[in-house]
Amino acid sequence: MTTTLSGPTSSTLEIGLGYASGGHDAVTRAAATAASRLHGATPHLALVITAAPAGDAMAEARGVLGRIQVAGGASALLLTDDGPMKSGALVVCVANADGAASGVAATSGRDLAAAGQAAARLVLSGWPFRARYPRGVGIAFGRSDSSDSALRFLDSWRDFMGPKMRTVCGVLGSPVLYGGNGSAEPRVSVACLEASYATGLGWSDATGEPSTEALVHGAADATLTAVKRLDGRPARLVLVVETAERHARLGSAAREEWAAIRGQLDESTPCGGWLVNDVAAYGRGVQPVAAPGALVVVAVGDSPRGESSRG
Repeated sequence: MTTTLSGPTSSTLEIGLGYASGGHDAVTRAAATAASRLHGATPHLALVITAAPAGDAMAEARGVLGRIQVAGGASALLLTDDGPMKSGALVVCVANADGAASGVAATSGRDLAAAGQAAARLVLSGWPFRARYPRGVGIAFGRSDSSDSALRFLDSWRDFMGPKMRTVCGVLGSPVLYGGNGSAEPRVSVACLEASYATGLGWSDATGEPSTEALVHGAADATLTAVKRLDGRPARLVLVVETAERHARLGSAAREEWAAIRGQLDESTPCGGWLVNDVAAYGRGVQPVAAPGALVVVAVGDSPRGESSRG
């Protein structure tokens, strides 16, 4: 297991997103693109999600970004502006704004609940100067047995992290997670941004056998909800975590769903996503519930201080 505490080196939150289609160097190419969009800032953490992974994804990412901490894993499919990708890499780099911190943990455990508890303890131990309940956003990747669920992770995580850290957990179909020191296979890999960032979550599910048109509309509504939670601040990053079941139900309408999501955002907003077997989220307006065919949209914006410093 590992964790990191990253203090600020820049006055604004900078986020870079890059993706690359399949190939042995997809992570390297995606990381280079993401880094080029940080406006010269030094990244503090990275999310690395691969499809059909080849090689050492963490080594590739760090070869471009430096010895920063990484969270992520291998998904069956990446969601990008160029369409779904069955092979390739998605990399998101984050450079903290002034007054902010980031934490990354990769933990093992007998199940997702135990791993979630360990991850929360580890991240909190790196923030000794923070309030009992930190605020911000967390993205978690789980490796699960068939009986485990993202909801079990959230139930345990929230007991320690508290109600102000809006968190999404997606359980991947692949056993491959990125993070840690390589000495053990983690069950959970999680990254957190801690500060008064504007964050928002949106949720849609497929309860009641909805039509593909209803699924597309639900994704658009979830995106709009997430962006509205930013209270008028522009979205700096939007991530989409979607279940494979929902994607399969959409069939050829999957591209329509992505267009509907994109239609709620500015063209310049970095946006990407990935498929999971199961997803759950907790935060303002989103309660952790188990539902079939779920989709969660995460929006991140500047904090009030970061917004003013950008002029």
